[in-house]
Amino acid sequence: MAIIGAGPAGLAAASEAVAHGLSVTLFDDNSMPGGQFLRQLPGSFRRTAPTVFDKQKAHHKSFLKFENHPSVQYMSDTVVWGVFNDKVIAYAGGLESGYIRAEYIIIATGAHDRAVPFPGWTLPGVMTAGGVQNLIKSQRIVPGDRVLITGNGPLILLVAYNLNRAGCKIVQVQEAGPKKIRALDLLRLLNVPSLLMKGVLYNVALIGAGIPLKTGMTVLEARGEDKLAEVLVAPIDRSGRVNRSKARSINTEILVTGFGLTSSSEITRLLGSEHVYRSSQGGWIPQRSADLETSVPGVFAVGDCARIQGAEIAFLEGRIAGMNVAMRLNREANRISSKKIRSLKRTLSRYHRFRSGIEKIFAPPNNFLSLITDETVVCRCEDVTAGEIYDKIHGSIYGISSIKTLTRTGMGRCQGRNCLGSLAEIVRAKTKCELSDSAFPRVRPPVKPISIGDVITGERDD
Repeated sequence: MAIIGAGPAGLAAASEAVAHGLSVTLFDDNSMPGGQFLRQLPGSFRRTAPTVFDKQKAHHKSFLKFENHPSVQYMSDTVVWGVFNDKVIAYAGGLESGYIRAEYIIIATGAHDRAVPFPGWTLPGVMTAGGVQNLIKSQRIVPGDRVLITGNGPLILLVAYNLNRAGCKIVQVQEAGPKKIRALDLLRLLNVPSLLMKGVLYNVALIGAGIPLKTGMTVLEARGEDKLAEVLVAPIDRSGRVNRSKARSINTEILVTGFGLTSSSEITRLLGSEHVYRSSQGGWIPQRSADLETSVPGVFAVGDCARIQGAEIAFLEGRIAGMNVAMRLNREANRISSKKIRSLKRTLSRYHRFRSGIEKIFAPPNNFLSLITDETVVCRCEDVTAGEIYDKIHGSIYGISSIKTLTRTGMGRCQGRNCLGSLAEIVRAKTKCELSDSAFPRVRPPVKPISIGDVITGERDD
């Protein structure tokens, strides 16, 4: 059994697998297990006092002990750059590269920040919410002293809470959605009281610190010469349009943007698994059975790579997938796991109801395309502007793949992780076609940048 990704979902799957007598190969492109949620300090760092993040890891410490487990081959600092139909995994590590075949594969590759382009978003000083979280958790540093936080979704509240605790001066926190809480949505949140109380804690702490919390607001433009100096913001009206006539300027040295997450589904797409498009759930996500198996037999997808749902659901899905694989490989596991899985699925249902409430409360405006001007860079890697993309959409040339070929949007180092979502939205708006009916460009190996030497190193075991 192989697991790709050592975040909450991957670690939980490994925990159940080894508990039921399986041997596991666990791949992770980080140097230490934990993913973003349980991100650890480098081993060379010394702690002078415990922090809130250390307490978080202590709660899940049992999941972080796989580096020396006798049943786990832990492959840190290793990029999985391809998975082929015969369940052969191609990987590239610092000192070791090659291929390995697994009977079953659990994909737990997580998610990445959803990039929303606007004028000035490439200026130094403009950062994503996930990037700031990474700085705080893995380095214990903050991006600057004066911070404006804007975007959509609960992640920006968490970032604001952490930055405030770290001593940053937060100018304002702006939520693009109206953040209206209906009685039905509140009932959904009551399915997981502990998470509801966390949200309340974040709000109370920020209000107590005198930090302005604004709803129905968004960034229009980031301004500055060599670095960020000011940000233009504006309200969003009831129809979801930005009211530019009421725009105003805010002086700040750091702008943190958080417009949600995009599922890292490159490997499931590479394998040809069936996918559906769900904008609020991570974009293109794999279709799964009740056992969390994709349409490719023997390949499971768990956590945020399969649908944006948060760390708690990722832990549950990882455990369920690990047990399901154990039941197929170890007959003795059937008696124990069936009952456990039913219990976990009942818990999972409660978390799903909670998540549906969150999605309703933080429902974004129609879209953020109104922030883009013709001069706005959409593809940072290849320096492609929105105007260049609009110029190519005409006549019979309107498909996402065609525009990618003509403009090189999505052909840079990030392989479209930052720009393909925006390109797809532009094509959808121009052609009036739903993204669920659009064909995204095919994924080809390597799914992440590696050196040529990594490709030719090692022999494939056929």
